[in-house]
Amino acid sequence: MQEHSLPANLAKRIQDLIGREQSYWEDELYSLEALTNLKYRAELERSFNLDPLGPLPARQ
Repeated sequence: MQEHSLPANLAKRIQDLIGREQSYWEDELYSLEALTNLKYRAELERSFNLDPLGPLPARQ
């Protein structure tokens, strides 16, 4: 199960983002780590209940 865990520095970054304004973790989604490490990106999306395909379009 160790291969599924994130490095300590990335796990700490997620912990630091929890409870902060939305703009902080939105910026993190476009960080170099999130763009190059798919496990980290998936954990960010899971932690903030984000849909990986993006938000649904507004109803008309």
